[in-house]
Amino acid sequence: MGTEAVTSTGFTSTSLDAAEQFDAWQNAVNSAFVPLEAAHQNTGGFDGYLRGQPLGLLSITEVGGDPVHVRRSRRSISAGNPGVYKFALQRSGECLVRQDQQQALLLPGDLVIYDTTKPYDLSFKGPYGMFVVQIPHESMGLSDGQAASLVAQRIPGSTGLGALTSSLLTSLSQQLEREEMAPDPRAAAAVLQLVQATLLARLRPEPQVPTRDVVYLEAVSYIDKRLKDPHLSVSAVAQALHVSTRYLQAVFADEGTTVSEWIRKRRLEHCRQELSNTHNQSRSVSSIAAQWGYRDASSFTRSFRSTFGETPTDYRRRVHR
Repeated sequence: MGTEAVTSTGFTSTSLDAAEQFDAWQNAVNSAFVPLEAAHQNTGGFDGYLRGQPLGLLSITEVGGDPVHVRRSRRSISAGNPGVYKFALQRSGECLVRQDQQQALLLPGDLVIYDTTKPYDLSFKGPYGMFVVQIPHESMGLSDGQAASLVAQRIPGSTGLGALTSSLLTSLSQQLEREEMAPDPRAAAAVLQLVQATLLARLRPEPQVPTRDVVYLEAVSYIDKRLKDPHLSVSAVAQALHVSTRYLQAVFADEGTTVSEWIRKRRLEHCRQELSNTHNQSRSVSSIAAQWGYRDASSFTRSFRSTFGETPTDYRRRVHR
Protein backbone atom coordinates (compact mmCIF):
# COMPACT_ATOMS: atom_id res chain seq x y z
CA MET A 1 0.00 0.00 0.00
CA GLY A 2 1.24 3.53 -0.76
CA THR A 3 1.55 6.32 1.76
CA GLU A 4 -0.56 9.44 1.22
CA ALA A 5 1.86 12.07 -0.09
CA VAL A 6 0.30 15.07 1.67
CA THR A 7 2.42 17.74 3.34
CA SER A 8 1.66 21.19 4.70
CA THR A 9 2.34 22.65 1.26
CA GLY A 10 1.06 20.10 -1.20
CA PHE A 11 0.01 16.76 -2.51
CA THR A 12 0.89 14.49 -5.40
CA SER A 13 -0.71 11.18 -6.27
CA THR A 14 2.34 9.71 -8.02
CA SER A 15 3.65 7.82 -4.98
CA LEU A 16 0.32 6.09 -4.28
CA ASP A 17 -1.14 2.83 -5.50
CA ALA A 18 -3.43 3.40 -8.49
CA ALA A 19 -6.53 2.36 -6.53
CA GLU A 20 -5.86 5.03 -3.90
CA GLN A 21 -4.90 7.96 -6.11
CA PHE A 22 -8.25 9.57 -6.91
CA ASP A 23 -9.72 9.38 -3.40
CA ALA A 24 -6.51 10.75 -1.91
CA TRP A 25 -6.48 13.63 -4.41
CA GLN A 26 -10.13 14.42 -3.67
CA ASN A 27 -9.42 14.45 0.08
CA ALA A 28 -6.52 16.85 -0.49
CA VAL A 29 -8.71 19.13 -2.63
CA ASN A 30 -11.51 19.17 -0.04
CA SER A 31 -9.00 20.02 2.67
CA ALA A 32 -7.44 22.87 0.67
CA PHE A 33 -10.71 24.34 -0.61
CA VAL A 34 -14.29 23.57 0.47
CA PRO A 35 -16.20 20.26 0.46
CA LEU A 36 -16.62 19.16 -3.16
CA GLU A 37 -17.82 16.16 -5.13
CA ALA A 38 -15.63 14.87 -7.95
CA ALA A 39 -15.78 12.19 -10.64
CA HIS A 40 -13.36 11.00 -13.30
CA GLN A 41 -13.45 8.59 -16.24
CA ASN A 42 -10.05 6.91 -15.78
CA THR A 43 -10.24 3.15 -15.49
CA GLY A 44 -6.84 2.95 -13.82
CA GLY A 45 -5.10 5.43 -11.59
CA PHE A 46 -5.42 9.19 -11.36
CA ASP A 47 -2.61 11.69 -11.77
CA GLY A 48 -3.32 14.73 -9.61
CA TYR A 49 -1.42 17.36 -7.66
CA LEU A 50 -2.03 20.30 -5.37
CA ARG A 51 0.17 22.89 -3.70
CA GLY A 52 -0.85 25.91 -1.71
CA GLN A 53 -0.33 28.21 1.22
CA PRO A 54 -1.96 31.08 3.11
CA LEU A 55 -1.34 34.62 1.86
CA GLY A 56 -2.52 37.04 4.53
CA LEU A 57 -6.32 36.75 4.69
CA LEU A 58 -6.27 34.98 1.32
CA SER A 59 -5.07 31.55 0.31
CA ILE A 60 -3.42 30.54 -2.96
CA THR A 61 -3.53 27.04 -4.42
CA GLU A 62 -2.48 25.42 -7.68
CA VAL A 63 -4.40 22.27 -8.54
CA GLY A 64 -4.29 20.05 -11.59
CA GLY A 65 -4.08 16.62 -13.10
CA ASP A 66 -6.11 14.26 -15.25
CA PRO A 67 -9.56 15.16 -16.67
CA VAL A 68 -12.13 15.50 -13.88
CA HIS A 69 -15.59 16.90 -13.13
CA VAL A 70 -15.90 18.83 -9.87
CA ARG A 71 -19.23 19.80 -8.33
CA ARG A 72 -20.18 22.00 -5.40
CA SER A 73 -23.69 20.80 -4.56
CA ARG A 74 -26.14 21.95 -1.90
CA ARG A 75 -25.16 18.89 0.09
CA SER A 76 -21.46 19.77 -0.04
CA ILE A 77 -22.29 23.40 0.84
CA SER A 78 -24.10 22.21 3.97
CA ALA A 79 -21.00 20.17 4.88
CA GLY A 80 -18.83 23.30 5.00
CA ASN A 81 -19.48 26.88 3.96
CA PRO A 82 -16.72 29.35 4.94
CA GLY A 83 -18.10 32.11 2.69
CA VAL A 84 -15.34 32.64 0.14
CA TYR A 85 -15.04 33.52 -3.51
CA LYS A 86 -12.66 31.63 -5.75
CA PHE A 87 -10.84 33.79 -8.28
CA ALA A 88 -9.12 31.42 -10.69
CA LEU A 89 -6.51 31.57 -13.44
CA GLN A 90 -6.55 28.80 -16.04
CA ARG A 91 -2.87 27.80 -16.28
CA SER A 92 -3.19 24.96 -18.79
CA GLY A 93 -5.90 22.96 -20.49
CA GLU A 94 -9.54 24.06 -20.64
CA CYS A 95 -12.30 24.40 -18.05
CA LEU A 96 -16.05 24.88 -18.39
CA VAL A 97 -17.37 26.77 -15.34
CA ARG A 98 -21.12 26.85 -14.58
CA GLN A 99 -22.93 28.82 -11.86
CA ASP A 100 -26.29 30.63 -11.62
CA GLN A 101 -27.34 29.67 -15.17
CA GLN A 102 -24.15 31.26 -16.47
CA GLN A 103 -21.16 29.51 -17.95
CA ALA A 104 -17.67 30.29 -19.21
CA LEU A 105 -15.16 28.27 -21.21
CA LEU A 106 -11.68 29.12 -19.94
CA LEU A 107 -8.53 28.84 -22.02
CA PRO A 108 -4.97 29.22 -20.66
CA GLY A 109 -4.49 32.74 -19.28
CA ASP A 110 -8.21 33.38 -18.74
CA LEU A 111 -9.72 34.34 -15.38
CA VAL A 112 -13.03 33.67 -13.65
CA ILE A 113 -14.71 34.20 -10.29
CA TYR A 114 -17.25 31.90 -8.65
CA ASP A 115 -18.95 31.82 -5.26
CA THR A 116 -18.55 28.83 -2.93
CA THR A 117 -21.79 29.69 -1.08
CA LYS A 118 -23.76 28.61 -4.18
CA PRO A 119 -23.68 25.43 -6.29
CA TYR A 120 -21.24 25.34 -9.20
CA ASP A 121 -19.64 22.88 -11.64
CA LEU A 122 -16.14 22.73 -13.09
CA SER A 123 -15.54 20.40 -16.02
CA PHE A 124 -11.98 19.67 -17.20
CA LYS A 125 -12.09 17.62 -20.41
CA GLY A 126 -8.32 17.11 -20.61
CA PRO A 127 -5.23 17.43 -18.41
CA TYR A 128 -5.22 20.85 -16.77
CA GLY A 129 -3.72 23.23 -14.25
CA MET A 130 -5.61 25.96 -12.38
CA PHE A 131 -4.34 28.59 -9.92
CA VAL A 132 -6.98 29.63 -7.37
CA VAL A 133 -7.10 32.56 -4.96
CA GLN A 134 -9.66 32.12 -2.17
CA ILE A 135 -10.99 35.48 -0.95
CA PRO A 136 -13.40 35.93 1.99
CA HIS A 137 -16.68 37.63 1.07
CA GLU A 138 -16.07 40.43 3.56
CA SER A 139 -12.65 41.17 2.04
CA MET A 140 -13.97 41.32 -1.53
CA GLY A 141 -16.80 43.74 -0.72
CA LEU A 142 -19.16 42.77 -3.57
CA SER A 143 -22.91 43.22 -3.23
CA ASP A 144 -25.11 40.21 -3.97
CA GLY A 145 -26.19 41.81 -7.24
CA GLN A 146 -22.63 42.55 -8.32
CA ALA A 147 -21.49 39.03 -7.51
CA ALA A 148 -24.42 37.52 -9.43
CA SER A 149 -23.45 39.45 -12.57
CA LEU A 150 -19.77 38.46 -12.33
CA VAL A 151 -19.73 34.74 -11.51
CA ALA A 152 -18.97 32.22 -14.26
CA GLN A 153 -18.05 34.98 -16.72
CA ARG A 154 -14.82 34.60 -18.70
CA ILE A 155 -12.35 37.44 -18.10
CA PRO A 156 -9.84 37.41 -20.98
CA GLY A 157 -6.26 37.32 -19.76
CA SER A 158 -4.91 39.01 -22.88
CA THR A 159 -6.10 42.61 -22.60
CA GLY A 160 -6.55 45.42 -20.08
CA LEU A 161 -6.58 44.71 -16.37
CA GLY A 162 -7.27 41.04 -17.11
CA ALA A 163 -3.83 40.77 -18.72
CA LEU A 164 -2.14 42.41 -15.74
CA THR A 165 -3.99 40.18 -13.26
CA SER A 166 -3.23 37.07 -15.31
CA SER A 167 0.45 38.01 -15.38
CA LEU A 168 0.56 38.58 -11.61
CA LEU A 169 -1.17 35.30 -10.78
CA THR A 170 1.09 33.43 -13.20
CA SER A 171 4.09 34.86 -11.36
CA LEU A 172 2.62 33.83 -7.98
CA SER A 173 1.99 30.34 -9.32
CA GLN A 174 5.60 30.04 -10.46
CA GLN A 175 6.87 31.25 -7.08
CA LEU A 176 4.59 28.77 -5.31
CA GLU A 177 5.96 25.95 -7.47
CA ARG A 178 9.53 26.95 -6.59
CA GLU A 179 8.57 27.34 -2.90
CA GLU A 180 9.70 30.99 -3.01
CA MET A 181 6.37 32.58 -2.02
CA ALA A 182 6.49 34.32 1.37
CA PRO A 183 3.10 34.68 3.16
CA ASP A 184 3.43 38.49 3.13
CA PRO A 185 0.21 40.43 3.96
CA ARG A 186 1.42 43.20 1.62
CA ALA A 187 1.39 40.73 -1.27
CA ALA A 188 -2.15 39.72 -0.29
CA ALA A 189 -3.23 43.37 -0.35
CA ALA A 190 -1.72 43.87 -3.81
CA VAL A 191 -3.47 40.76 -5.16
CA LEU A 192 -6.81 41.77 -3.64
CA GLN A 193 -6.62 45.32 -5.01
CA LEU A 194 -5.86 44.12 -8.53
CA VAL A 195 -8.62 41.49 -8.43
CA GLN A 196 -11.10 44.12 -7.21
CA ALA A 197 -10.03 46.56 -9.94
CA THR A 198 -10.39 43.85 -12.59
CA LEU A 199 -13.90 42.98 -11.43
CA LEU A 200 -14.91 46.64 -11.09
CA ALA A 201 -13.88 47.21 -14.70
CA ARG A 202 -16.29 44.41 -15.70
CA LEU A 203 -19.15 46.16 -13.90
CA ARG A 204 -18.60 49.53 -15.59
CA PRO A 205 -18.88 50.33 -19.30
CA GLU A 206 -15.46 50.66 -20.88
CA PRO A 207 -14.51 54.26 -21.72
CA GLN A 208 -14.23 55.19 -25.38
CA VAL A 209 -10.76 56.64 -24.82
CA PRO A 210 -8.37 54.74 -22.50
CA THR A 211 -7.28 56.74 -19.46
CA ARG A 212 -3.59 57.22 -18.70
CA ASP A 213 -3.88 54.63 -15.90
CA VAL A 214 -5.30 52.05 -18.31
CA VAL A 215 -2.58 52.78 -20.88
CA TYR A 216 0.08 52.37 -18.20
CA LEU A 217 -1.33 49.06 -16.94
CA GLU A 218 -1.72 47.70 -20.47
CA ALA A 219 1.82 48.78 -21.35
CA VAL A 220 3.25 47.10 -18.25
CA SER A 221 1.36 43.91 -19.07
CA TYR A 222 2.47 43.99 -22.73
CA ILE A 223 6.10 44.50 -21.68
CA ASP A 224 6.05 41.69 -19.10
CA LYS A 225 4.79 39.22 -21.70
CA ARG A 226 7.57 40.14 -24.16
CA LEU A 227 10.65 40.71 -22.01
CA LYS A 228 12.44 37.84 -23.75
CA ASP A 229 12.14 39.57 -27.12
CA PRO A 230 15.44 41.39 -27.80
CA HIS A 231 13.60 43.70 -30.21
CA LEU A 232 11.18 44.99 -27.54
CA SER A 233 11.24 48.79 -27.74
CA VAL A 234 9.33 51.94 -26.88
CA SER A 235 7.97 52.18 -30.42
CA ALA A 236 6.86 48.53 -30.41
CA VAL A 237 4.90 49.03 -27.17
CA ALA A 238 3.33 52.27 -28.42
CA GLN A 239 2.31 50.66 -31.71
CA ALA A 240 0.72 47.69 -29.93
CA LEU A 241 -1.32 50.03 -27.69
CA HIS A 242 -2.25 52.36 -30.58
CA VAL A 243 -0.75 55.44 -28.90
CA SER A 244 2.13 57.72 -29.85
CA THR A 245 5.59 57.16 -28.38
CA ARG A 246 5.46 60.69 -26.94
CA TYR A 247 2.19 59.96 -25.12
CA LEU A 248 3.49 56.62 -23.85
CA GLN A 249 6.65 58.26 -22.51
CA ALA A 250 4.51 60.91 -20.78
CA VAL A 251 2.39 58.19 -19.15
CA PHE A 252 5.50 56.49 -17.75
CA ALA A 253 6.95 59.85 -16.68
CA ASP A 254 3.85 60.29 -14.50
CA GLU A 255 4.94 57.08 -12.75
CA GLY A 256 8.48 58.39 -12.24
CA THR A 257 10.18 56.22 -14.83
CA THR A 258 10.61 55.67 -18.58
CA VAL A 259 9.56 52.82 -20.83
CA SER A 260 13.18 51.80 -21.44
CA GLU A 261 14.00 51.95 -17.74
CA TRP A 262 10.97 49.79 -16.92
CA ILE A 263 12.01 47.18 -19.49
CA ARG A 264 15.58 47.21 -18.12
CA LYS A 265 14.38 46.87 -14.52
CA ARG A 266 12.04 43.97 -15.24
CA ARG A 267 14.65 42.10 -17.28
CA LEU A 268 17.23 42.51 -14.52
CA GLU A 269 14.76 41.26 -11.91
CA HIS A 270 14.12 38.11 -13.94
CA CYS A 271 17.83 37.57 -14.57
CA ARG A 272 18.62 37.90 -10.87
CA GLN A 273 15.87 35.40 -10.08
CA GLU A 274 17.30 32.95 -12.63
CA LEU A 275 20.82 33.39 -11.21
CA SER A 276 19.60 32.60 -7.68
CA ASN A 277 17.81 29.43 -8.80
CA THR A 278 19.87 26.37 -7.85
CA HIS A 279 18.57 24.52 -10.92
CA ASN A 280 20.37 27.03 -13.16
CA GLN A 281 23.88 26.71 -11.73
CA SER A 282 25.13 24.88 -14.82
CA ARG A 283 23.90 27.64 -17.13
CA SER A 284 26.22 30.46 -18.14
CA VAL A 285 25.50 34.05 -17.20
CA SER A 286 25.41 35.00 -20.88
CA SER A 287 22.76 32.37 -21.70
CA ILE A 288 20.52 33.64 -18.90
CA ALA A 289 21.00 37.21 -20.12
CA ALA A 290 20.17 36.18 -23.69
CA GLN A 291 17.03 34.39 -22.49
CA TRP A 292 15.75 37.70 -21.11
CA GLY A 293 16.42 39.81 -24.19
CA TYR A 294 20.03 40.91 -23.72
CA ARG A 295 21.95 40.67 -26.97
CA ASP A 296 25.27 41.74 -25.44
CA ALA A 297 26.64 40.02 -22.31
CA SER A 298 28.99 42.85 -21.39
CA SER A 299 26.22 45.47 -21.41
CA PHE A 300 24.13 43.13 -19.23
CA THR A 301 26.99 42.83 -16.74
CA ARG A 302 27.41 46.62 -16.58
CA SER A 303 23.69 47.15 -16.11
CA PHE A 304 23.46 44.45 -13.43
CA ARG A 305 26.42 45.88 -11.50
CA SER A 306 25.11 49.46 -11.64
CA THR A 307 21.73 48.30 -10.31
CA PHE A 308 22.69 45.70 -7.71
CA GLY A 309 26.24 46.75 -6.81
CA GLU A 310 27.94 43.52 -7.92
CA THR A 311 28.49 41.55 -11.09
CA PRO A 312 26.14 38.70 -12.03
CA THR A 313 28.94 36.19 -11.37
CA ASP A 314 29.65 37.63 -7.92
CA TYR A 315 25.94 37.66 -7.08
CA ARG A 316 25.50 34.03 -8.11
CA ARG A 317 28.59 32.99 -6.12
CA ARG A 318 27.32 34.80 -3.02
CA VAL A 319 23.76 33.44 -3.01
CA HIS A 320 24.93 29.85 -3.60
CA ARG A 321 27.74 30.00 -1.05
